[in-house]
Amino acid sequence: MSSFKIILTLAVMATLAGCGFRPLYGGSENGAINSQLGAIQIATIEDRVGQKIHNLLLDRLNPRGRAQSPLYTLSLTAQISKAEIGLKFTEVATRAKLTLSANYFLTDNQSGAILTEGTVRSVNSYNIPDSEFARVAAENDATDRAAREISDEVRTRLSLLFSKQGQ
Repeated sequence: MSSFKIILTLAVMATLAGCGFRPLYGGSENGAINSQLGAIQIATIEDRVGQKIHNLLLDRLNPRGRAQSPLYTLSLTAQISKAEIGLKFTEVATRAKLTLSANYFLTDNQSGAILTEGTVRSVNSYNIPDSEFARVAAENDATDRAAREISDEVRTRLSLLFSKQGQ
């Protein structure tokens, strides 16, 4: 390894150490964050997309099963919209944009106080083929990707909240 790369690596490490950078998914607080995430009860979310998000959040927040004595309740509402964006010269759509937005808030079960709230959005696109079956499959796949992105982002935001509380 050249001396320039070594110096650059040391400079980056020193800068990160000086700014208080701490990895979110590693270190000694990881167990505390995971236990707090595991103490979240996820409220029922309406419709099929909400059910997908609910199940993904269960997997991400409570991988060992539902919380027995939940300390927090996560409530979420989801809205989905579709827009045709690609047109042939015959004005038939060939591509669509699917936007999934979710408003969430985390409530402390003892005090009833809202600890955090926010909006998460995911935008995905998919082809609109001539086959109806292929169109439905592509739309379902885009919806599944959006639901995964929403659940990942909500988990990250909740992890950051608990990480900041632990400081």
